[in-house]
Amino acid sequence: MKRKKCILLLPVTYNDGTEVPPSVLADILQSIEEAFDGYTIDGPPCTGVYKMKDGSKARDTSIKVWVAVLPERVEEARMLAARFAGVLKQESLYFEVTEAEVEFVRPLSEIGEKP
Repeated sequence: MKRKKCILLLPVTYNDGTEVPPSVLADILQSIEEAFDGYTIDGPPCTGVYKMKDGSKARDTSIKVWVAVLPERVEEARMLAARFAGVLKQESLYFEVTEAEVEFVRPLSEIGEKP
């Protein structure tokens, strides 16, 4: 079954600049794995700037996490991201649903074809 590619940016520091403990990020990734059977961390951390409600700017370094989600479970992924925003003390958390369709392709020998 085809899935939707969702992307989350998980900051590695809180807005005050202190490091998010590795155990907190590990717990978040474990939650994603348990909910959606896996994830991919895309490359090295990325950086960005976000304008806060009060007009100040927060500069973040984040890990980019890809998750393949059944279309009917995208809202569940969004709500999980909202929970992570609270855990990470963020005003909001970047969450993207792409137009990409994700498939997990099995080897030909498993689907009855000769390689």
